Amino acid sequence: MLRPASTRWFEVLCPRRDSVRTTAALARTGAIEVEVRARAAQVPVPHQDLSRLEEYRKQLPRYERYWARGHLHARPLTEAPGVALERALARIAAWQREADPRIAAIQAGEEELARLRWLARLLVPLRDSLLDFDRVTCGGPVLGTFCAILPREAEPRLPEPMLVRVVPGKDECGYLVLGPVEALAPARLRIQAVKGRILEHPAWLRGDAAAALAQIEAQREFLATRIIHLYAELDTLFEEFDLGAVLGEGLWLDWFTRHVGGLELASEHLVWITGWTDDLSGATLIAALERAETPALLRFAPPPADARPPQVLDNPPWLKPFEAFALALGVPGGDEVDPTPLLALLVPLLFGYMFGDVGQGAVLVALGWALRSRFALAPLLISGGLSAIFFGLLFGSLFALEHRIPALWLSPLEEPLTVLLVPLLLAVLLLSLGQLLAGLSALWRGDLERWLAVDTGLLLLYLGLAGLAMDLPSEALAGLGMLWYLGGNWWLQRRVLGALAALGPLLESSLQLLVNTLSFARVGAFALAHAALSAAVVTLAEAMDSTLAWGLLLVLGNLLIIGLEGLVVSIQTTRLVLFEFFNRFLVGRGRVFRPLPAPALGF
Repeated sequence: MLRPASTRWFEVLCPRRDSVRTTAALARTGAIEVEVRARAAQVPVPHQDLSRLEEYRKQLPRYERYWARGHLHARPLTEAPGVALERALARIAAWQREADPRIAAIQAGEEELARLRWLARLLVPLRDSLLDFDRVTCGGPVLGTFCAILPREAEPRLPEPMLVRVVPGKDECGYLVLGPVEALAPARLRIQAVKGRILEHPAWLRGDAAAALAQIEAQREFLATRIIHLYAELDTLFEEFDLGAVLGEGLWLDWFTRHVGGLELASEHLVWITGWTDDLSGATLIAALERAETPALLRFAPPPADARPPQVLDNPPWLKPFEAFALALGVPGGDEVDPTPLLALLVPLLFGYMFGDVGQGAVLVALGWALRSRFALAPLLISGGLSAIFFGLLFGSLFALEHRIPALWLSPLEEPLTVLLVPLLLAVLLLSLGQLLAGLSALWRGDLERWLAVDTGLLLLYLGLAGLAMDLPSEALAGLGMLWYLGGNWWLQRRVLGALAALGPLLESSLQLLVNTLSFARVGAFALAHAALSAAVVTLAEAMDSTLAWGLLLVLGNLLIIGLEGLVVSIQTTRLVLFEFFNRFLVGRGRVFRPLPAPALGF
């Protein structure tokens, strides 16, 4: 588990006519990344069969709304892609001839419905007025009228002379405008300039406002019924022309050209589908080809000489959430250590030490459990909460209340120096482990000799200096480390000046290690801050006169601690892992494995 796994090179030989559905069957496994071999004869599938695919794509924006009402048949291609595309375009053209008049009628009806809806909103406040629409509609030739909807804050400056009736609304206002015919066009332009919408009243509108509203409602019911009938006719045409099948095939081809593009030509009738897979046994790919019933041959071959395989982290499912830390720096290369198994212990340990409370930890466990099916990193909350419960027992803290349960180790505020020193001991062990992991990486890439000659000396020097800082007699170890480092550089370079020049990097690396070590003091500092904030909440609660106020303040205080301290502690844990621990051995030189997305048959 400590070493990332390299994906395997796979090759699938299949008939050219079945290449799209074979690729789709493999993509559905989520286990392949397609890559055409360098200098191979890469061609579309087939040469010119998909040249008219752009015609199909241009139809989507116009008709997608109406096609989405039908059911797409997600059946695989059973013939050459070009034949399927030509049939799809011919079927769509025939459907268009029947559907376009109905679509035009639907769009006109929907626009009229929107206009009538706004006009009704405008007239509702005038239900009891004496406005006569016979005079409004039949007015002229000197005077004319129109209606408009404007944003509430709009202030159009209409040309003089104009009579305006404003009907205020919540977010918009309605305007009834009366004026000379020659001034109506400029008035419309000024209203549109302030984002207003012009509503020309229908010629059939008669009577007062109440009668006009009744006529509008009757017309809206008629239009709505007609639109429903037109949609039903479109649905019938969709089935009659079997668009579900041809559109499904078109989406397959569109997916292929966007995500795959081309494959390697094996012969006039055969193609190679090649690339990488994280299905190291091949069982998943074999099963996918069998389910698709596609005539294809799968083999695992040595990768091309100039190919660079993607890396994947090979961990059991319960460790997957902890992979997020390593992947934040990039995928570890094949000669780098995957720290995920170590993080399963380290991350909860750091979090729990800084957030030690039995009750608050239990809340995090419950929250993580509730989110486990919707949030991929929810297991981190569970593990952090369990660790917080453990350290809460050691610190004797339950929902910020100390001494309600006996402390199995110590109370942080009573022994602050111990709380600060323990993380520094952990830092020495952890950074030393990081140096050893760097040695393991050096072994894998064939550079162990240099690590033993140089970095071993740095490790001994670091341990010696750490011992001196803890008042331990480790001068000899520090001196041995310095001599080892300088001697190793001399042995590698066979030059005295080379050994002396190594003093600069030695000083820099030593100071960096010491700074990294001191950074872990923040673990103890945040543990003390958590204890101090808990004590402050309890002190405020105990100052309350009533039990109800005491309980309410305690609940609110704990929620504040969980939200605020939980966020801060999570950030600090991540920072220490990424920038202090990983800095010793992890670069992230691996190539990311990017699985081919499966075709999503739908709009």
